[in-house]
Amino acid sequence: MVFIGDIEGRALTGADGIALGTITNVLFHPSEPRAVGVAVRPPAALVVISRKGTYLPLSVLSFGPESVSCDLAKLPTGRKAAEALGFDPETTVIWTGMPVADPRGKEIGVVRGLAFDETSGAVDRLDIGSGTVADVAHGRYLVPGDAIVGFGQGAVHITTEVGDLEGSGGLAVAAARGAVAASAAARAAGNAVVGASGATGKAIRAVAKADLAKRATNTAKRTWRDSVKAFRDGMRDDE
Repeated sequence: MVFIGDIEGRALTGADGIALGTITNVLFHPSEPRAVGVAVRPPAALVVISRKGTYLPLSVLSFGPESVSCDLAKLPTGRKAAEALGFDPETTVIWTGMPVADPRGKEIGVVRGLAFDETSGAVDRLDIGSGTVADVAHGRYLVPGDAIVGFGQGAVHITTEVGDLEGSGGLAVAAARGAVAASAAARAAGNAVVGASGATGKAIRAVAKADLAKRATNTAKRTWRDSVKAFRDGMRDDE
């Protein structure tokens, strides 16, 4: 399995060890839960002039413990890059930071990490975080591959209710739920824009329904004290 955090931002080397650029994002299928390639930023020409990014299909990449490489002498560009990728790059999706929705379509957090098969690209695991108390205390939710539906309508969809998901780090579920509720309320109020297009980072708007904002705010108020207590209890358990 390949962890997305070990790829995005890593240098890409080509034939004879030549530096081809930096992997900026892993690109995912427009709807299915699988990686299809990567976006690459070439080295700046003459060190100072930036060059247009391009794409590589997953099939040409080799993932080592500390490197990502391919056998290419140079990067494909334009139409050749799109044809090699096998998809119109404009339709691919960047999952990092993407909202995650439960079976009812309710947003429960965002993608903080994932692992996928280096050959097929199939997503094997999804880590859902809130960016608040739950993340600080390692309180992310772990979603197995067979519960991941794929991308659609501005979010990554799963088939499991948040209450049935396994939490990482040993933190009590109450803390994670409280943090997710608080985060959802903040996102609903601000209608956060999330980058989605693998080709251009073209933004899509994750529109929170009015009842989600209201319920999330109320839940956050009710569970904040429980969240703090659970956080402290979790820290004592880790000790």
